[in-house]
Amino acid sequence: MGKNTTGSDTGKAFLPLYRERSAPYKAFLFYAIVGSGLLFIALSIMFIVWVSQQQQSPQIIFPKSFILSTLVLLFSGYMLSVAERFHQKDHAQNLLLSLNASLFLAVTFVVLQAHAILSIIEQGFYAKLDISLIFLYIITGFHFLHIAAGIIYLFYLNLKAFDIWRDPVKSLIYFSNKFEGLRLELFSSFWYYASGLWLFLFLVFLYSF
Repeated sequence: MGKNTTGSDTGKAFLPLYRERSAPYKAFLFYAIVGSGLLFIALSIMFIVWVSQQQQSPQIIFPKSFILSTLVLLFSGYMLSVAERFHQKDHAQNLLLSLNASLFLAVTFVVLQAHAILSIIEQGFYAKLDISLIFLYIITGFHFLHIAAGIIYLFYLNLKAFDIWRDPVKSLIYFSNKFEGLRLELFSSFWYYASGLWLFLFLVFLYSF
């Protein structure tokens, strides 16, 4: 008797369609990341040039919250990579737990960032309006917009994961839909970029003051 190839043939037939439909999303994310990256690089170069031209840069006590928030954000990205693995294994409960952990860490990052900025303001640098500090506020503000958008979408992914965790039928549909995997993959790429971007900015700030 011959082998039943209906399932495999269907999967092979679906792959070209999946690749065709996913390509625009991946291209859009790529160009968005490139554009955002160039903006941050330009701002960072202006920041570094300005600080280097000053005879005396602001004597800031670098907030420890910046260091802790960096570690927290990187770990949030790691938990997303864990979530991707659980998605590939069709494990709804662990997917939900890892997404919950990533969201919690992302919110913690925002809280720590706010604490760090308040610490700088309490040192009296808000009133001075030093140009280098204005650059710092602008750059961290732009990065915060990336993180805020990511947290909103991460919250949506958590709701989705909670919904399928409660319903086995929805779970089956969810894990069989390749575009759900694409959704998580694209967001993870964005979050890795946001995490790497902050690590770069953190090092720039650390060695500039």
